[in-house]
Amino acid sequence: MTGLCELERRIGYEFSDSSYVEAAFTHSSYVNEHKATDNERIEFLGDCVLNFIVGEKLFREDGGSEGALSARRSSIVSRKPLSKIVNALGLMDFLRVGAGVDKSAFSEKARSDLFEALVGAVYLDGGIDACRTLLDKIFFGAVEPVRDYITELETAADNARIGLEFVTESIDGGFRTTVIINGKKLCGEGITKQASRYEAARAAVTELNG
Repeated sequence: MTGLCELERRIGYEFSDSSYVEAAFTHSSYVNEHKATDNERIEFLGDCVLNFIVGEKLFREDGGSEGALSARRSSIVSRKPLSKIVNALGLMDFLRVGAGVDKSAFSEKARSDLFEALVGAVYLDGGIDACRTLLDKIFFGAVEPVRDYITELETAADNARIGLEFVTESIDGGFRTTVIINGKKLCGEGITKQASRYEAARAAVTELNG
């Protein structure tokens, strides 16, 4: 697959079997012209895995009712946030399409399908734990938080009347955010600025809660 190393760098995951990721990044229009397997079946699997991991995380971290949890999960895994992640990471760069197909014109649904296909590929290659790690890196910090650590941290600092500062810098493969709270530094890393900020806030909240 052309550009596999760059794709792996962007998502923070290395495939043991490249056939899975090749299938995930093969559009049906490409199959019409080449001998290949499209990503529709693997996208179905990825959708199931994504819904399970998000549902599991909500169950553990959100005390809402069944109806509230279902609504939050539907919002978190909807087309808009998934397509935004695809755009932010430039995942369309690696999608194989047929001649004359304009990838820039792909809808939110088509882009969100690509993200689900990626999750399916990681699941087949590395299992459920690899998917959890992937989503921690590129997903949860970039969508509506399952637990809003940033607001939680800001509220705790305000109530305790202690200083709070976020400092974000670029690193190889993404970003690192340092939270300085009452003179103590805690860090978080992510593929996007928002993801790194989320991870730093989570580390700080964990530290404050002892």
